[in-house]
Amino acid sequence: MSILTTPSGAFPISLVYITVGALIDVWTVVALWYYPPQTNWGYFWTVGFLVTGLALLLIGLLLGPIGRAARHAELPPTEVTPAVEQAEQTAAANPPPVVPAAPVTTPESTVAQAPTPMVTSGPTAATVPRR
Repeated sequence: MSILTTPSGAFPISLVYITVGALIDVWTVVALWYYPPQTNWGYFWTVGFLVTGLALLLIGLLLGPIGRAARHAELPPTEVTPAVEQAEQTAAANPPPVVPAAPVTTPESTVAQAPTPMVTSGPTAATVPRR
């Protein structure tokens, strides 16, 4: 029943959004407090980082409840769940038979054998005319 119990991915993503947004906001406030910008561009970037951190924090906070609400939509209807459960239990109780594969021999895997020596003397030797 692993398909029916898979949690939604919104929870870890919302934690990432919340963490990144909070860290950006903390460091932006520290920068504003200890190192106030001297130019308009400095204020622009500092306020931009502060608003970006707040937006990420807000997205993360809203994504958690949205993910919990979407989890209900991800699950199958209650009428189907017992049938799927029974089918998975039956499949787990009767696994398919496993047939081992025949060993495959390739030219690289065969052992090279030494050629048989030729008999050059004796009664079985081939008669070769000599000059």
